[in-house]
Amino acid sequence: MNVFEAAKFLNLGLITAKGEDLTIVDANGVIFEKILTGEAQIIGNPLESLFNNFVRPEEDLPKRFILKNGISVELTISALPENEYYLISLQQRSDYNFSDTEMHDKESRLQAVINTAVDGIMTINKRGVVETMNPAAAGLFGYISNEVIGHNIKMLMPDPDRTRHDSYLTNYLETGHKKIIGIGREVMAQRKDGSTFPIHLSVSEVILNDRIIFTGILHDFSAQKAAEEQVRRYAIELERSNSELQDFAYVSSHDLQEPLRKIRAFGDRLKRETQQMSDKSIDYLERMISAAERMQILINDLLSFSRVSTHAKSFKDVDLNQIAKEVLSDLEIAIENSGAKIEMSVLPIIEAEYTQIRQLFQNLIGNALKFRKPETTPLIKIHAEKISQDSFPGSKITAEMIRISFEDNGIGFDEQYSDKIFQIFQRLEGRKYEGSGIGLAICKRIATRHGGDIEAKSEPDKGAMFILTLPIKQNGAVV
Repeated sequence: MNVFEAAKFLNLGLITAKGEDLTIVDANGVIFEKILTGEAQIIGNPLESLFNNFVRPEEDLPKRFILKNGISVELTISALPENEYYLISLQQRSDYNFSDTEMHDKESRLQAVINTAVDGIMTINKRGVVETMNPAAAGLFGYISNEVIGHNIKMLMPDPDRTRHDSYLTNYLETGHKKIIGIGREVMAQRKDGSTFPIHLSVSEVILNDRIIFTGILHDFSAQKAAEEQVRRYAIELERSNSELQDFAYVSSHDLQEPLRKIRAFGDRLKRETQQMSDKSIDYLERMISAAERMQILINDLLSFSRVSTHAKSFKDVDLNQIAKEVLSDLEIAIENSGAKIEMSVLPIIEAEYTQIRQLFQNLIGNALKFRKPETTPLIKIHAEKISQDSFPGSKITAEMIRISFEDNGIGFDEQYSDKIFQIFQRLEGRKYEGSGIGLAICKRIATRHGGDIEAKSEPDKGAMFILTLPIKQNGAVV
């Protein structure tokens, strides 16, 4: 039985509302059939529109109001765990006197709802003594209800709250200063076996005839806290991993580079004395120098890959037209030698890290020049268009997006490898073309850091298209 069904069973009107103005989102049948007869349209209106003189009461404290149709109701507002949502109960009040049988039946139904509630429900008196405790609450603490009822509720608390609870209650009764009453918050609780666990506790004050009781609703937070701890540990591990990556980058840029420079330097000296060497020795020497050069390129590319995150700078407005102009200037010789033609639409200004976007453009345009078909003039088309959020499912970014396509007429590749090519060290053409197999992995990492993505479409011998999607404004990207 859910809350709405239970309320109807008890002849209790329920409304769910959202926001500070308590805009009505939903209501149960009791509201329409018995309390607001004749009021067909209330959804979307603020709660106060149902009353002539409405003053919002404190949460969880019942207050009597007169509806516009003249019916007297007792209203209670309670905050729901979901952000900005509230549950509002309306119970009609009149001078009608229930018979003993009717009253007993009503109380029995209410007790049934309490006993079957998923969350723990307890009541204590103003001395802190437990008067009622539903099975869910008893189960949380590892007791049966009768082991707790009649005892001070502080038996369910660890220190220091156990020692201080009586003073908290006395202070509230004497001064009215609230520490938890009417204010839901997380507290620590103690089980029968002495172990502690976190709960969310909401306490309400209720005046019954001539006495005060306090009702508490308890929700076990253990699973949520465990998940938070797992995320915290993951963040620590990620930070440690990033630190190790930075250490690796340092070693790569210093300790590994120096021996390679010496190998290449002494190799070049030997190369100048080839007249004293056999053809076989010269071949070995050239292989050694070539391997050292490839190793140095690999180290530099790994260093670039690591720096996407470890040496990242803040986002600023970047003119992609200027980026493209600079990259094409850097690649001028390769463009002239290949006779490549570049077609480019007007590109936007976006929030990004200048150096990384420049590197991304350089890698994609450079690849289009590198993987060209023999005897074919390379044609590279760069086109940009704005897209809506719906066009980029899975993204958590709500800002406007830009899609930039880099299309060429090169050798292409089998599209079954469209994901593999963005992995580090993946080279579909083996050693036929220069490179370390890290360039597209760097592009993927840069796109992801900017809150976007990159994908590839291609067919063998029919060119390739790389599609880069980025937010125009960085409100939500992962830095």
